[in-house]
Amino acid sequence: MKNASSSVDVIAQSMYKTLAQTFPVACASDEFYYFPHIRLPDQKWSIWDQFSNERIMDIVKFLSSCENELDVISASQQNQVTRTDLALLQKFACTLREQLSEYQIWRKQPTFYLTLASIGLSEAMSSKDPSAIHERAVGLPGFLDQAVNNLKHVPLLFRDIAFEMISDTKQYFEFIRRTVPEINLAIHALNRFENALMKVSTKKIFLLSHDMLEHLVRFHISAEMDINEVNQKLDQEISEMKQILEREVRNLNLDLNLSPGSEKTWQEIFESLPIPNLRNKEITSLYRNEVNRLKEHCLKQGFVLTNLVTSCPVCVTSMPSFLSAIRTASSYSISPGRPSAGGTFYIYMLSKKAQQENLRELGMLSAHETYPGHHLLDISRLNLLRSCRIPVEQPIFYEGWACFAEELMRLTGYFEEPGDRLILAKRRLWRALRGKVDLGLQTGTMNVTTAAKYLESAGFSRERARSSARKYPLNPGYQLCYTIGIHRFLDLFNKYGRENLQHFVQMVLKQGEILFADLEEMFRKTHN
Repeated sequence: MKNASSSVDVIAQSMYKTLAQTFPVACASDEFYYFPHIRLPDQKWSIWDQFSNERIMDIVKFLSSCENELDVISASQQNQVTRTDLALLQKFACTLREQLSEYQIWRKQPTFYLTLASIGLSEAMSSKDPSAIHERAVGLPGFLDQAVNNLKHVPLLFRDIAFEMISDTKQYFEFIRRTVPEINLAIHALNRFENALMKVSTKKIFLLSHDMLEHLVRFHISAEMDINEVNQKLDQEISEMKQILEREVRNLNLDLNLSPGSEKTWQEIFESLPIPNLRNKEITSLYRNEVNRLKEHCLKQGFVLTNLVTSCPVCVTSMPSFLSAIRTASSYSISPGRPSAGGTFYIYMLSKKAQQENLRELGMLSAHETYPGHHLLDISRLNLLRSCRIPVEQPIFYEGWACFAEELMRLTGYFEEPGDRLILAKRRLWRALRGKVDLGLQTGTMNVTTAAKYLESAGFSRERARSSARKYPLNPGYQLCYTIGIHRFLDLFNKYGRENLQHFVQMVLKQGEILFADLEEMFRKTHN
C-alpha cells in the first residue's frame, strides 16, 4: 500500500512539474479548470506558456503515458485512499489531454491568449520579486506572436469578443508602461495580434459536435449524465424553484396585508426588498464588511479554524477591466501556494440599477464567493496533507460547493430575514436558466439572440442577458455545474449530514475536490 501510494505521488508530481514548466501562466491561474493549479518555486518569469503544435503533441503523449502508468497501479490497488487519488489523477490527465488534443481552445479562442497575457502580467506585478514584471514583459511579444500562428478557423463570435477584449488589454498595457518600459514591444505585438485577427480565417458555427459535447458534459464537467438527463434536471430545478418562489410570495404578500387583487409578483417583491445604504460607503466596503460577518459565523459554526482564516485572508476589490471583458459577474480567484496566502473577491462594477439588484443578494453572493464557498474550499484544498490532490479542481465540485454554501448559511440561521428564501430560490432559478442557455447554444436550439431574449424574459437586464449569451460559448458546459453540483451536495447532505452539519462540512473540506463517488464512499464508511 505504501509503495503504491508513493508511486502515485511520484507520477502526480512529475505531471504537475512538467505542466507548470510548459504552461506556467495557465497553471498559476485558476481560470481554466483542466490545468493543474500550481506554480513552481523556481519560476522563470520570462518564460510564457508554450502552445506550439510540437510542444502540445509532446504533452499529449506525456499525459497518455502517465495515464497508462496510473492504470497499471489502479488494476491491483485495494486501499480506498490510494484508489481515490488514482481516480482523481486519471480523470485529470485524461481531461487535459483531450482538451489539448481534441477540444483545442488554443486554436479557436483569441480570448484565451488575451486572458493569459493579462493574468500573466498581473501575477508578475503582485510578485515580491521586483524584476518579475520586467522579465515577464520581455517574454510577452513571443507569446502573442505564437498565438497568431496557432489561431485557425476562428468562430466569428469568438473573434468579435476578442476585438472587444483587445481594447481593455491595450489600456492595461498602457497602464503598465508607466513603470515597465519593456511592455512597449508587447504593445506592438498586441497590434500585430489585432491585425492578424482581421485577416484570420473564420467560421459562423462555434458549437461542438454532439459527441464532443456529450463527452464534455458527462466526463470533463463530471455531470455523469447525458444531455437529455441534464436537461431534465435543469427543468426539474426550474419547476421546483418557481414553486418555492410562489410559496414565498404568498407568505410575503400576507405579511404586507395587501388587499385581494393587489398582490405582488415575486419579481416585484424582490425589487422592493431593502438594500444596504450606500451613503458614505463604497461598494467594496459593503462587501468587505459582509465577508467579515460570514467569516465570524463560520468560525462559530466550527466550519473553519481561526489559524486558517488568519493566514489566508480575502481581499475585496473591483474587477480589473481585463477580467470584466470575459466575465459576466463578480468572481473569486486565488493563486497557488502552500501555505496559501489568501484570495481575491472581485466585485463586478455595473450600472446603478444593476448594482442595486446585486446588493439585494449581497449576503448570498459573498457566501458563494468567500465563506463558506469558494474561498474556504480553496484554502482548505491548498493546505491538504495529500499533495497529489492539491492542484486539481473540478467544476461541478467547485461550483456545487459554493451553491451549497448559500444553503449552509440558511440552515445555520445566517439568512433569516423576510425575503431571504425568495432570494435564494431566485438565484437557483437563474442558475438553472443559465444552464438551459448553455446547452441551448451548444446544441443549436438557441442562437445568441434567442438565448439573450430567453434570459431577459426571465428577469435578466438586457445588458447582462446579451453579455452572458455571447460569453457562455467560450466555456461550454460550465453553466451546468451550479445546478448539477448543488444537487450532488444536497443528496450527500440529506444522506449523511443532517445529524452533524459541522462534521459534514469538515469531511468535505478535508478531501480536496475528489470524485463524488469516492466522497460518498468515505461518508458511507464513517456513517455506518
